[in-house]
Amino acid sequence: MEVNGNIASQGSVRIDGKVEGKVNIKGDLIIGKQGLVKGEVKAANLQLSGRIEGNVNVSGRFDLTSSGVMVGDIQCSIFTVEEGGQINGKTSMGQGEVKTQGGKSKLFEVAEKQKSGR
Repeated sequence: MEVNGNIASQGSVRIDGKVEGKVNIKGDLIIGKQGLVKGEVKAANLQLSGRIEGNVNVSGRFDLTSSGVMVGDIQCSIFTVEEGGQINGKTSMGQGEVKTQGGKSKLFEVAEKQKSGR
């Protein structure tokens, strides 16, 4: 299924197709492995197993699974990334910010250097 236009819901939504437009969900949003959203996303909680190309604002928890790809900036309260999940953008949690590039966060790179003694 393909949707060209905005989606808004007071409840929870699952997307397994393609959406081009803004997605504004008051409840939980699940984007399955085959799901693709091209546009701004707002949700209470988000589980991403597919792909988002656009900025995301999640008031609660954002879970990026191992198959998930996020291209854009993220604002959320809680952020989890499974091994294999990909991010290309900035992540802001509360007042702190972590810049990412090429799927690795700067904090991760620093931690790797500290482990190896470089």
